[in-house]
Amino acid sequence: MTIGNSIHLEGRANAHRRLLVELISVVATIPEARATLLAMARENETVADHEEDPGIEPDAAFAAQQIADDEIRAILKAAMARLETKL
Repeated sequence: MTIGNSIHLEGRANAHRRLLVELISVVATIPEARATLLAMARENETVADHEEDPGIEPDAAFAAQQIADDEIRAILKAAMARLETKL
């Protein structure tokens, strides 16, 4: 990937993240939706050690899933913080 493509991709990802944060903060004004979003923020989709044996060195799939879990939590946290500023 060239630097130009990398910057373009990063800009698009940041725009999507900002849009998601705003949309989630609006949806979270609905009490049932907010409870679901807060539960989602507490969940972890990465398998625990006893659920699946990743071997001595976990492969890239485990690392990618952890990154995705972390990003979901970060987006939900940002959305809830934005909601609190609106209340």
